[in-house]
Amino acid sequence: MKDDDREAPPLDEEPEEGSGVVDGDTVLVPEGEYELRYVDFETADYFGKPKVIVHFSIIEPDDYAGSPINRFYNVKTLTGPPQRFGKYRAKPCGNLIREFKRIAGRANRLDRISFKRFRDLRIIAEVRTVQRDYLREPLHEDDYYSRISRLIRVLPGDDW
Repeated sequence: MKDDDREAPPLDEEPEEGSGVVDGDTVLVPEGEYELRYVDFETADYFGKPKVIVHFSIIEPDDYAGSPINRFYNVKTLTGPPQRFGKYRAKPCGNLIREFKRIAGRANRLDRISFKRFRDLRIIAEVRTVQRDYLREPLHEDDYYSRISRLIRVLPGDDW
């Protein structure tokens, strides 16, 4: 057994720099419509509810270009572990399917969808500021963040 494989001895006191790590950062941009590009998606379980989180990056306006922003969808169930490109079962009348059709058009197969169809599209989305937590309690102003409230349309052309 290598030295690296052994467990570290228990600590006698809490480290000065702490033990927890904050994974990622929140983004706050003014509310309004933004031009986005698709990055990827993941499945997750938030507060016991199955979700699909679609990750985008802001293209326009330039002041916020490159900022990550997400669209959260409720789904019927996850059919695999929560992960990047995870498997899920969407509701036939849910926001995920409606917005997918609006952006990518009707799917070739009615029982499957692929976000790969979002690649190379310039998507206009409405962005809102989250000011309350999942319990509807107000957040401190420092904790506000932005999220996509809906995908609106695709811009024509591929001149970007």
